[in-house]
Amino acid sequence: MADTANPLISTARASDTSPTVQLHPLVLLTISDTITRHTLRQNAGPVAGAILGQQNGQEITMEVAFQAKLKQNDDGDIVLDDEWFSKRVEDFKDVHKQPPLDLVGWFTLGPAAGPQPHHLPIHARISDLHTELPILLIFHPSDAGSVATAAGKLPLTLYESVYESASGGPNDKAMDIDGAIQAKSLKFKELVYTVETSEAEMISVDFVARGGGNATAVEGTSAPTTGVEASKAAEDEKTKKSKGKQKEKQREDAIIDENAVLTPEDEELLSMLTAKQNAIRMLSRRISLLRAYLASLPPSYLSDASLPVTASSDAPISHPILRSISAMLSRINILAPPDAASFALESQQEASDVQLIDLLSSITNSVSAARDLGKKSSIVDNARYQGRKGGLGMMMSQGNVFDGSGGSYDMGSSGMRGFGAERWG
Repeated sequence: MADTANPLISTARASDTSPTVQLHPLVLLTISDTITRHTLRQNAGPVAGAILGQQNGQEITMEVAFQAKLKQNDDGDIVLDDEWFSKRVEDFKDVHKQPPLDLVGWFTLGPAAGPQPHHLPIHARISDLHTELPILLIFHPSDAGSVATAAGKLPLTLYESVYESASGGPNDKAMDIDGAIQAKSLKFKELVYTVETSEAEMISVDFVARGGGNATAVEGTSAPTTGVEASKAAEDEKTKKSKGKQKEKQREDAIIDENAVLTPEDEELLSMLTAKQNAIRMLSRRISLLRAYLASLPPSYLSDASLPVTASSDAPISHPILRSISAMLSRINILAPPDAASFALESQQEASDVQLIDLLSSITNSVSAARDLGKKSSIVDNARYQGRKGGLGMMMSQGNVFDGSGGSYDMGSSGMRGFGAERWG
């Protein structure tokens, strides 16, 4: 939670009218890329960007984002470049028409205490030109290496903007009380968010993960030869040959083997193994965190009957956490059975049954194929027999008879006349 000492943080009680926010990974990737480029280029000034999404009543989605161009106004405040920013928003709207996206908020960097005064000019400008109550996403670089971040908590906070009167209650920008206009001040209230993703975003995140996993650095690259070195090499032939051999060796070391290029199957396997490695690493960290928490607890009255039932007030005991740990431990028996021998025997029996069914299926398919082959062979033989029988009958009807030597005889009304190897007189 943000520090309530910040004068820009609202102290009003939470209401049911606060929106529910769904944060998508593409927004997080854009913010990370913006911070990385801003740091490596050593750019001065703040970081800000727009967030586009959809708003359906009290449900808001944050789907895409882009970095905004900032400038300094006459008063010395850092504000948006209105012309560039408006054109950029319209370009994103033209690209993302299905479903249509609109500006729902903006992001910047800041401490965990909450928004700062230098954030107000940008927020007010977005509120005046684009959306009435934009959501502010503040990324906390100082919390990137904290224990909470290592445990899975994102180092960012979302705020909704509200206008409060002098009494501290939320209200509109102005309220008429007995004909007088009461001044209002802009406050921020922290929002609860969830991280959601879609199939297209999963492809993008997978592409980023593969790019990071396949990034390699080629070492051994030699520096280009200067003119001074060339002249020295020309003066001393022996030095030239030694340098030439050394450069040739370095050049051979720097050549990338084309066979070492990963295939799509290797990239998919590497991505899967990297994801499993990250999951195992996170699981190990969380187990270590639970062990450290349990080790810091005082002795329990469940294990020592001499201890009082009520724990001391200074003991860091959280019964919900302990109940969750107990429930998790009770589910381990389901994942790892206590009787390993019986489990192995049952697994082997099931594997044998599966292989037996597979063998029976293969035999059935072979018998069916042989039966089909027999039917087709019978049809072919029958067709050949019918063809030979039909040809012989046709020749007999025309009066031609074949002899054994390849000749034919015409038995007509004029008598028997032979044709072929022998003739009858």
